[in-house]
Amino acid sequence: MLVLQAQTVFNTKVAQFTLIGLAGVIAGNMLKADAAAEGTQAYNSLKNAEQVLFAISSATFFLIAPLSGWIADRFSKRLVLIGCLWTQAVALGWIAACLYFRLFWLAAVGFCLIEVQATIANPAKMGICKELVGSAGLSRAVGLLQMLIVLSIIFGTVAGGQTFAALNQKLEPWPAAYYLVGALLAASIFQFLLACLIRRTPVQSHEPFRASVLWCHFGLIAELLRNKVIRRAALGSVYFTFAAQVTSLTLILAGKEVYGLTGEAIARSSVFVGLVGVGNALGSLVVAWICRKRIVLAAVPVGALGMAAGLGAVSFLSPATSPQTAYLASVAAIGFFAAIFLVPLYSFIQDKAEPERRGRITSTVNLMNATAGLAGLGFVAALGSFQLTSHTIFAVLSGMTLLVGFIIIAILRTSPYR
Repeated sequence: MLVLQAQTVFNTKVAQFTLIGLAGVIAGNMLKADAAAEGTQAYNSLKNAEQVLFAISSATFFLIAPLSGWIADRFSKRLVLIGCLWTQAVALGWIAACLYFRLFWLAAVGFCLIEVQATIANPAKMGICKELVGSAGLSRAVGLLQMLIVLSIIFGTVAGGQTFAALNQKLEPWPAAYYLVGALLAASIFQFLLACLIRRTPVQSHEPFRASVLWCHFGLIAELLRNKVIRRAALGSVYFTFAAQVTSLTLILAGKEVYGLTGEAIARSSVFVGLVGVGNALGSLVVAWICRKRIVLAAVPVGALGMAAGLGAVSFLSPATSPQTAYLASVAAIGFFAAIFLVPLYSFIQDKAEPERRGRITSTVNLMNATAGLAGLGFVAALGSFQLTSHTIFAVLSGMTLLVGFIIIAILRTSPYR
Protein backbone atom coordinates (compact mmCIF):
# COMPACT_ATOMS: atom_id res chain seq x y z
CA MET A 1 0.00 0.00 0.00
CA LEU A 2 2.82 2.38 0.87
CA VAL A 3 4.67 1.83 -2.42
CA LEU A 4 1.44 1.99 -4.41
CA GLN A 5 0.52 5.38 -2.97
CA ALA A 6 4.05 6.62 -3.48
CA GLN A 7 3.91 5.89 -7.21
CA THR A 8 0.46 7.49 -7.48
CA VAL A 9 1.74 10.73 -5.95
CA PHE A 10 4.86 10.54 -8.15
CA ASN A 11 2.70 10.40 -11.28
CA THR A 12 0.64 13.38 -10.13
CA LYS A 13 3.67 15.60 -9.49
CA VAL A 14 5.41 14.65 -12.76
CA ALA A 15 2.25 15.52 -14.70
CA GLN A 16 1.81 18.78 -12.77
CA PHE A 17 5.36 20.07 -13.25
CA THR A 18 5.44 18.94 -16.87
CA LEU A 19 2.39 21.11 -17.52
CA ILE A 20 3.89 24.01 -15.54
CA GLY A 21 7.14 23.78 -17.52
CA LEU A 22 5.31 23.53 -20.85
CA ALA A 23 3.15 26.57 -20.05
CA GLY A 24 6.21 28.65 -19.14
CA VAL A 25 8.05 27.74 -22.35
CA ILE A 26 4.98 28.45 -24.48
CA ALA A 27 4.55 31.84 -22.78
CA GLY A 28 8.24 32.64 -23.32
CA ASN A 29 7.99 31.68 -26.99
CA MET A 30 4.90 33.88 -27.39
CA LEU A 31 6.84 36.83 -26.01
CA LYS A 32 9.81 36.17 -28.30
CA ALA A 33 7.55 35.97 -31.36
CA ASP A 34 5.57 39.11 -30.49
CA ALA A 35 6.54 41.56 -27.74
CA ALA A 36 2.95 42.86 -27.77
CA ALA A 37 1.80 39.50 -26.34
CA GLU A 38 2.85 40.63 -22.86
CA GLY A 39 -0.20 41.61 -20.88
CA THR A 40 -2.65 39.62 -22.99
CA GLN A 41 -4.95 37.14 -21.31
CA ALA A 42 -3.44 34.19 -23.19
CA TYR A 43 0.09 35.15 -22.13
CA ASN A 44 -0.78 35.88 -18.49
CA SER A 45 -2.74 32.63 -18.08
CA LEU A 46 0.19 30.57 -19.35
CA LYS A 47 2.75 32.59 -17.39
CA ASN A 48 0.84 31.92 -14.15
CA ALA A 49 -0.27 28.38 -15.04
CA GLU A 50 1.19 27.03 -11.79
CA GLN A 51 -1.39 29.04 -9.84
CA VAL A 52 -4.19 27.51 -11.91
CA LEU A 53 -2.85 23.97 -11.46
CA PHE A 54 -2.33 24.42 -7.72
CA ALA A 55 -5.84 25.91 -7.52
CA ILE A 56 -7.24 22.81 -9.26
CA SER A 57 -5.67 20.66 -6.55
CA SER A 58 -7.19 22.64 -3.69
CA ALA A 59 -10.56 23.27 -5.36
CA THR A 60 -11.04 19.57 -6.15
CA PHE A 61 -10.50 18.63 -2.51
CA PHE A 62 -12.90 21.35 -1.46
CA LEU A 63 -15.68 20.28 -3.82
CA ILE A 64 -15.75 16.52 -3.26
CA ALA A 65 -14.07 15.94 0.11
CA PRO A 66 -17.36 14.95 1.87
CA LEU A 67 -18.14 12.46 -0.90
CA SER A 68 -14.66 10.95 -0.64
CA GLY A 69 -15.12 10.48 3.10
CA TRP A 70 -18.44 8.68 2.60
CA ILE A 71 -16.87 6.43 -0.06
CA ALA A 72 -13.93 5.54 2.23
CA ASP A 73 -16.31 4.51 5.03
CA ARG A 74 -18.96 2.84 2.86
CA PHE A 75 -16.66 0.62 0.77
CA SER A 76 -13.52 -1.39 1.39
CA LYS A 77 -10.63 1.04 1.35
CA ARG A 78 -8.62 -1.43 -0.74
CA LEU A 79 -11.37 -1.40 -3.39
CA VAL A 80 -11.45 2.41 -3.34
CA LEU A 81 -7.70 2.60 -3.97
CA ILE A 82 -7.93 0.18 -6.91
CA GLY A 83 -10.76 2.22 -8.44
CA CYS A 84 -8.64 5.35 -8.14
CA LEU A 85 -5.84 3.63 -10.07
CA TRP A 86 -8.13 3.13 -13.05
CA THR A 87 -9.22 6.77 -12.88
CA GLN A 88 -5.62 7.97 -12.88
CA ALA A 89 -4.76 5.80 -15.89
CA VAL A 90 -7.67 7.30 -17.86
CA ALA A 91 -6.58 10.82 -16.84
CA LEU A 92 -2.97 10.26 -17.96
CA GLY A 93 -4.20 8.96 -21.31
CA TRP A 94 -6.39 12.06 -21.71
CA ILE A 95 -3.50 14.42 -20.91
CA ALA A 96 -1.14 12.67 -23.33
CA ALA A 97 -3.72 12.87 -26.13
CA CYS A 98 -4.42 16.58 -25.48
CA LEU A 99 -0.71 17.39 -25.49
CA TYR A 100 -0.30 15.49 -28.77
CA PHE A 101 -2.97 17.73 -30.33
CA ARG A 102 -1.49 20.83 -28.59
CA LEU A 103 -4.53 21.58 -26.44
CA PHE A 104 -2.99 22.82 -23.19
CA TRP A 105 -6.09 23.77 -21.22
CA LEU A 106 -7.90 20.57 -22.17
CA ALA A 107 -4.84 18.76 -20.79
CA ALA A 108 -5.40 20.75 -17.59
CA VAL A 109 -8.90 19.22 -17.47
CA GLY A 110 -7.19 15.82 -17.41
CA PHE A 111 -5.06 17.00 -14.51
CA CYS A 112 -8.30 17.94 -12.75
CA LEU A 113 -9.41 14.30 -13.12
CA ILE A 114 -6.13 13.18 -11.54
CA GLU A 115 -6.88 15.41 -8.58
CA VAL A 116 -10.41 13.98 -8.34
CA GLN A 117 -9.01 10.47 -7.85
CA ALA A 118 -6.41 11.81 -5.41
CA THR A 119 -9.19 13.40 -3.36
CA ILE A 120 -11.17 10.16 -3.27
CA ALA A 121 -8.06 8.10 -2.47
CA ASN A 122 -6.80 10.32 0.35
CA PRO A 123 -9.15 9.31 3.22
CA ALA A 124 -8.90 5.68 2.08
CA LYS A 125 -5.10 5.61 2.13
CA MET A 126 -4.94 7.39 5.49
CA GLY A 127 -7.73 5.36 7.08
CA ILE A 128 -6.45 1.99 5.87
CA CYS A 129 -3.26 2.44 7.93
CA LYS A 130 -4.98 1.69 11.24
CA GLU A 131 -6.96 -1.17 9.67
CA LEU A 132 -3.71 -2.81 8.54
CA VAL A 133 -1.45 -2.19 11.58
CA GLY A 134 -3.68 -1.16 14.52
CA SER A 135 -3.04 1.58 17.09
CA ALA A 136 0.35 0.30 18.20
CA GLY A 137 1.96 0.74 14.80
CA LEU A 138 -0.10 3.70 13.65
CA SER A 139 2.45 6.47 14.21
CA ARG A 140 5.14 4.47 12.45
CA ALA A 141 2.81 3.66 9.55
CA VAL A 142 1.67 7.29 9.19
CA GLY A 143 5.29 8.46 9.42
CA LEU A 144 6.38 6.00 6.73
CA LEU A 145 3.41 6.90 4.55
CA GLN A 146 4.17 10.58 4.94
CA MET A 147 7.85 9.96 4.19
CA LEU A 148 7.12 7.96 1.02
CA ILE A 149 4.54 10.47 -0.16
CA VAL A 150 7.04 13.26 0.36
CA LEU A 151 9.78 11.29 -1.41
CA SER A 152 7.38 10.80 -4.29
CA ILE A 153 6.65 14.52 -4.34
CA ILE A 154 10.41 15.14 -4.42
CA PHE A 155 11.21 12.75 -7.22
CA GLY A 156 8.03 13.57 -9.12
CA THR A 157 8.65 17.30 -8.88
CA VAL A 158 12.31 17.04 -9.86
CA ALA A 159 11.65 14.43 -12.55
CA GLY A 160 8.83 16.49 -14.05
CA GLY A 161 10.84 19.72 -14.12
CA GLN A 162 14.26 18.33 -15.00
CA THR A 163 13.13 15.72 -17.54
CA PHE A 164 10.89 18.19 -19.36
CA ALA A 165 13.75 20.72 -19.47
CA ALA A 166 16.14 18.07 -20.84
CA LEU A 167 13.67 16.81 -23.46
CA ASN A 168 12.79 20.38 -24.42
CA GLN A 169 16.42 20.95 -25.44
CA LYS A 170 16.27 18.00 -27.86
CA LEU A 171 12.64 18.17 -29.00
CA GLU A 172 9.92 20.75 -29.42
CA PRO A 173 8.12 21.54 -26.12
CA TRP A 174 4.88 19.74 -27.05
CA PRO A 175 6.49 16.38 -27.95
CA ALA A 176 8.70 16.66 -24.85
CA ALA A 177 5.57 16.93 -22.71
CA TYR A 178 3.47 14.16 -24.25
CA TYR A 179 6.36 11.67 -24.35
CA LEU A 180 6.88 12.22 -20.64
CA VAL A 181 3.19 11.79 -19.75
CA GLY A 182 2.99 8.76 -22.05
CA ALA A 183 5.83 7.14 -20.10
CA LEU A 184 3.84 7.63 -16.89
CA LEU A 185 0.85 5.89 -18.43
CA ALA A 186 2.96 2.89 -19.46
CA ALA A 187 4.53 2.64 -15.99
CA SER A 188 1.12 2.60 -14.28
CA ILE A 189 0.83 -1.13 -15.08
CA PHE A 190 3.15 -1.73 -12.10
CA GLN A 191 0.61 -0.06 -9.80
CA PHE A 192 -2.11 -2.56 -10.66
CA LEU A 193 0.25 -5.41 -9.77
CA LEU A 194 0.96 -3.80 -6.38
CA ALA A 195 -2.75 -3.31 -5.70
CA CYS A 196 -3.32 -7.08 -5.87
CA LEU A 197 -0.95 -7.54 -2.90
CA ILE A 198 -2.87 -5.32 -0.46
CA ARG A 199 -4.81 -7.31 2.14
CA ARG A 200 -8.58 -7.02 1.86
CA THR A 201 -10.09 -4.63 4.38
CA PRO A 202 -13.65 -4.62 5.77
CA VAL A 203 -16.40 -2.10 5.14
CA GLN A 204 -16.65 0.15 8.21
CA SER A 205 -20.04 1.75 7.61
CA HIS A 206 -23.33 0.84 5.91
CA GLU A 207 -24.70 4.37 5.85
CA PRO A 208 -26.69 4.83 2.61
CA PHE A 209 -25.86 7.59 0.18
CA ARG A 210 -27.77 10.82 0.61
CA ALA A 211 -27.69 13.76 -1.77
CA SER A 212 -26.78 16.01 1.16
CA VAL A 213 -23.34 14.38 1.16
CA LEU A 214 -22.55 16.46 -1.92
CA TRP A 215 -23.10 19.82 -0.20
CA CYS A 216 -22.64 19.22 3.53
CA HIS A 217 -19.17 20.81 3.55
CA PHE A 218 -19.62 23.46 6.20
CA GLY A 219 -21.80 21.22 8.34
CA LEU A 220 -18.98 18.66 8.48
CA ILE A 221 -16.44 21.36 9.36
CA ALA A 222 -18.70 22.68 12.12
CA GLU A 223 -19.14 19.13 13.45
CA LEU A 224 -15.39 18.53 13.52
CA LEU A 225 -14.72 21.88 15.20
CA ARG A 226 -17.13 20.88 17.96
CA ASN A 227 -14.94 17.83 18.62
CA LYS A 228 -12.70 19.22 21.37
CA VAL A 229 -10.23 16.32 21.09
CA ILE A 230 -9.53 16.61 17.35
CA ARG A 231 -10.25 20.30 16.69
CA ARG A 232 -6.84 21.78 17.56
CA ALA A 233 -4.91 19.09 15.70
CA ALA A 234 -7.08 19.72 12.62
CA LEU A 235 -6.44 23.47 12.79
CA GLY A 236 -2.71 22.79 13.02
CA SER A 237 -2.98 20.66 9.88
CA VAL A 238 -4.82 23.53 8.19
CA TYR A 239 -2.02 25.96 8.91
CA PHE A 240 0.55 23.47 7.61
CA THR A 241 -1.33 23.24 4.29
CA PHE A 242 -1.51 27.01 4.01
CA ALA A 243 2.22 27.38 4.68
CA ALA A 244 3.11 24.53 2.30
CA GLN A 245 1.06 26.08 -0.52
CA VAL A 246 2.63 29.49 -0.04
CA THR A 247 6.13 28.00 0.16
CA SER A 248 5.76 25.96 -3.04
CA LEU A 249 4.34 28.84 -5.07
CA THR A 250 6.95 31.27 -3.76
CA LEU A 251 9.83 28.90 -4.61
CA ILE A 252 8.50 28.71 -8.18
CA LEU A 253 8.33 32.53 -8.17
CA ALA A 254 11.95 32.67 -6.97
CA GLY A 255 13.00 30.50 -9.92
CA LYS A 256 11.22 32.80 -12.37
CA GLU A 257 12.77 35.90 -10.79
CA VAL A 258 16.25 34.53 -11.49
CA TYR A 259 15.87 32.48 -14.69
CA GLY A 260 12.86 34.02 -16.48
CA LEU A 261 10.28 32.05 -18.51
CA THR A 262 12.54 29.23 -19.70
CA GLY A 263 12.90 25.50 -19.24
CA GLU A 264 15.76 26.27 -16.84
CA ALA A 265 13.34 28.15 -14.58
CA ILE A 266 11.09 25.13 -14.00
CA ALA A 267 14.13 22.86 -13.70
CA ARG A 268 15.60 24.99 -10.92
CA SER A 269 12.23 25.60 -9.24
CA SER A 270 11.59 21.86 -9.20
CA VAL A 271 14.90 21.38 -7.39
CA PHE A 272 13.92 23.96 -4.75
CA VAL A 273 10.49 22.38 -4.19
CA GLY A 274 12.11 18.94 -4.24
CA LEU A 275 14.55 19.97 -1.53
CA VAL A 276 11.65 20.87 0.72
CA GLY A 277 10.53 17.31 0.15
CA VAL A 278 13.97 15.90 0.96
CA GLY A 279 13.93 17.69 4.27
CA ASN A 280 10.35 16.54 4.86
CA ALA A 281 11.25 12.90 4.22
CA LEU A 282 14.13 13.08 6.71
CA GLY A 283 11.91 14.83 9.22
CA SER A 284 9.24 12.13 8.78
CA LEU A 285 11.80 9.45 9.63
CA VAL A 286 12.94 11.35 12.70
CA VAL A 287 9.43 12.00 14.00
CA ALA A 288 8.39 8.39 13.27
CA TRP A 289 11.25 7.32 15.57
CA ILE A 290 10.29 9.89 18.20
CA CYS A 291 6.69 8.66 18.12
CA ARG A 292 7.55 4.96 17.87
CA LYS A 293 5.92 4.19 21.23
CA ARG A 294 3.36 6.98 21.54
CA ILE A 295 2.26 10.15 19.79
CA VAL A 296 4.44 13.03 21.04
CA LEU A 297 2.53 16.28 20.49
CA ALA A 298 5.36 18.24 22.12
CA ALA A 299 7.23 17.85 18.80
CA VAL A 300 4.66 20.06 17.04
CA PRO A 301 5.81 23.49 18.34
CA VAL A 302 9.43 22.48 17.70
CA GLY A 303 8.45 21.90 14.09
CA ALA A 304 6.68 25.26 13.85
CA LEU A 305 9.62 27.21 15.26
CA GLY A 306 12.02 25.35 12.98
CA MET A 307 9.86 26.12 9.94
CA ALA A 308 9.86 29.80 10.91
CA ALA A 309 13.66 29.79 11.14
CA GLY A 310 14.04 28.14 7.72
CA LEU A 311 11.59 30.53 6.08
CA GLY A 312 13.35 33.50 7.70
CA ALA A 313 16.72 32.32 6.38
CA VAL A 314 15.38 31.90 2.82
CA SER A 315 13.91 35.40 2.95
CA PHE A 316 17.44 36.82 3.39
CA LEU A 317 19.18 34.56 0.86
CA SER A 318 19.09 34.45 -2.93
CA PRO A 319 19.52 31.45 -5.26
CA ALA A 320 21.55 33.68 -7.58
CA THR A 321 23.94 35.54 -5.25
CA SER A 322 24.02 33.69 -1.91
CA PRO A 323 26.17 30.61 -1.26
CA GLN A 324 24.28 27.69 -2.78
CA THR A 325 24.90 25.47 0.23
CA ALA A 326 23.32 27.98 2.61
CA TYR A 327 20.28 28.59 0.39
CA LEU A 328 19.59 24.92 -0.34
CA ALA A 329 20.12 23.90 3.30
CA SER A 330 17.61 26.55 4.42
CA VAL A 331 15.05 25.32 1.90
CA ALA A 332 15.54 21.72 3.08
CA ALA A 333 15.19 22.83 6.72
CA ILE A 334 11.69 24.15 5.98
CA GLY A 335 10.61 20.68 4.89
CA PHE A 336 12.40 18.90 7.75
CA PHE A 337 10.66 20.87 10.47
CA ALA A 338 7.36 20.79 8.55
CA ALA A 339 7.34 16.99 9.02
CA ILE A 340 8.08 17.39 12.74
CA PHE A 341 5.08 19.72 12.83
CA LEU A 342 2.61 17.63 10.80
CA VAL A 343 3.12 13.90 11.47
CA PRO A 344 2.14 13.95 15.18
CA LEU A 345 -0.98 15.94 14.32
CA TYR A 346 -2.09 13.50 11.61
CA SER A 347 -1.32 10.50 13.81
CA PHE A 348 -3.36 12.04 16.64
CA ILE A 349 -6.35 12.65 14.35
CA GLN A 350 -6.29 9.08 13.00
CA ASP A 351 -5.92 7.58 16.47
CA LYS A 352 -8.75 9.54 18.09
CA ALA A 353 -11.25 9.22 15.24
CA GLU A 354 -14.02 6.64 15.64
CA PRO A 355 -13.49 3.62 13.31
CA GLU A 356 -16.86 4.02 11.60
CA ARG A 357 -16.20 7.73 10.95
CA ARG A 358 -12.46 7.74 10.34
CA GLY A 359 -12.85 8.26 6.61
CA ARG A 360 -15.38 11.05 7.17
CA ILE A 361 -13.15 12.82 9.66
CA THR A 362 -10.10 12.48 7.40
CA SER A 363 -12.01 13.89 4.44
CA THR A 364 -13.27 16.79 6.57
CA VAL A 365 -9.70 17.62 7.56
CA ASN A 366 -8.86 17.43 3.83
CA LEU A 367 -11.73 19.81 3.15
CA MET A 368 -10.34 22.28 5.67
CA ASN A 369 -6.88 21.81 4.18
CA ALA A 370 -8.23 22.47 0.69
CA THR A 371 -9.73 25.72 1.93
CA ALA A 372 -6.34 26.60 3.41
CA GLY A 373 -4.68 25.76 0.09
CA LEU A 374 -6.97 28.15 -1.74
CA ALA A 375 -6.26 30.77 0.92
CA GLY A 376 -2.52 30.24 0.37
CA LEU A 377 -2.99 30.71 -3.37
CA GLY A 378 -4.94 33.90 -2.78
CA PHE A 379 -2.30 35.06 -0.29
CA VAL A 380 0.50 34.72 -2.86
CA ALA A 381 -1.60 36.27 -5.63
CA ALA A 382 -2.55 39.22 -3.39
CA LEU A 383 1.04 39.92 -2.37
CA GLY A 384 2.16 39.43 -5.99
CA SER A 385 -0.31 42.08 -7.14
CA PHE A 386 1.69 44.56 -5.07
CA GLN A 387 4.85 43.45 -6.95
CA LEU A 388 6.35 42.00 -3.78
CA THR A 389 9.33 39.72 -4.26
CA SER A 390 9.70 36.15 -3.05
CA HIS A 391 11.97 37.43 -0.24
CA THR A 392 9.17 39.56 1.20
CA ILE A 393 6.61 36.76 0.97
CA PHE A 394 8.95 34.38 2.79
CA ALA A 395 9.57 36.97 5.51
CA VAL A 396 5.84 37.47 6.10
CA LEU A 397 5.22 33.70 6.23
CA SER A 398 8.12 33.26 8.65
CA GLY A 399 6.58 35.76 11.08
CA MET A 400 3.18 34.06 10.85
CA THR A 401 4.69 30.61 11.52
CA LEU A 402 6.64 31.91 14.49
CA LEU A 403 3.41 33.21 16.00
CA VAL A 404 1.71 29.84 15.41
CA GLY A 405 4.57 28.09 17.21
CA PHE A 406 4.13 30.20 20.34
CA ILE A 407 0.35 29.69 20.27
CA ILE A 408 0.84 25.90 20.18
CA ILE A 409 3.25 26.07 23.12
CA ALA A 410 0.60 27.94 25.12
CA ILE A 411 -2.07 25.36 24.19
CA LEU A 412 0.08 22.34 25.10
CA ARG A 413 0.73 23.68 28.59
CA THR A 414 -2.89 22.94 29.50
CA SER A 415 -3.50 19.95 27.23
CA PRO A 416 -3.98 16.43 28.74
CA TYR A 417 -2.52 14.85 25.57
CA ARG A 418 1.02 16.12 25.88
